[in-house]
Amino acid sequence: MSAREPSSLLSFVHPAVQRTAVVLLHGLCSTPDELLTVQSALRDGGYAVHPMSIPGYSFDANAPMQQAAPFQQWLDSIEAQVTTLRETHERVLLVGISAGSSLALGAAIRCGDAVDALVLMSTTLRFDGWAIPRTQMLLPLAYYTPLGRFWQYRERPPYGVKNERVRAWIERELRHRKISRAGSSVIGVSHLREHHRLIRHVRANLHRVQCDRVLALHAQQDEVASVANLEILARGLRCRSFRSVVVSNSYHMITIDNDRQQVVRETVAFADEVAHGTGADAPISSLKAS
Repeated sequence: MSAREPSSLLSFVHPAVQRTAVVLLHGLCSTPDELLTVQSALRDGGYAVHPMSIPGYSFDANAPMQQAAPFQQWLDSIEAQVTTLRETHERVLLVGISAGSSLALGAAIRCGDAVDALVLMSTTLRFDGWAIPRTQMLLPLAYYTPLGRFWQYRERPPYGVKNERVRAWIERELRHRKISRAGSSVIGVSHLREHHRLIRHVRANLHRVQCDRVLALHAQQDEVASVANLEILARGLRCRSFRSVVVSNSYHMITIDNDRQQVVRETVAFADEVAHGTGADAPISSLKAS
């Protein structure tokens, strides 16, 4: 057997890494493809990686119409996954992007110390990015009144992406499909309403997050959620170590945009710290710009 074959390479993975499981949580009404770059790097590093597809949250290619389940059921699915992983792993790390970050926080609130650490990408606890229209404040009328039956959110440029080549590729994808690496072309009011409820739940309970370590990655130019969302996390979380990294050359979808390699490096380095029990000395308000 060649020393380069996977079964042989596994023997070189540190036992602490093998005992660490990573759960990936993509954005609202989307697919695990949003986190493929992170997934590949973590798996190459020897981590047990579990990209989740959640009924009533994820995009369902077989459904003629996307219908959301109550957000509590989204958290039920993650809690069940965390419970299963704790039977075979010593540590569980949740990685979420956009609405997936809210899910990760909600799951951490629900699961207590069963979740060891969080990576929160493009956290959206407040929609205040530069591309959000002033009419955003009227959306609860669509969420919670009959008006919502006649409304849906349609994805439009820049699709969360600053890189023009990637943006053009997403546009081509959406001409022929209902989904792309940046998410669904259309998000219905039921998903938006449940996400809104999830955000309210998370913001009211941030202090209940028990995990020791949180890494937050955010784009300075995020068009959906400004870096003020990092301040919400820093004020609300009570974890021992909170570190934030602001990347300079991307929009909302930082895992597929210009800074994707830095995002991958930061995530893998953080996972290594969690696995080996190192690097937990950063203060709660730590902010790193790059």
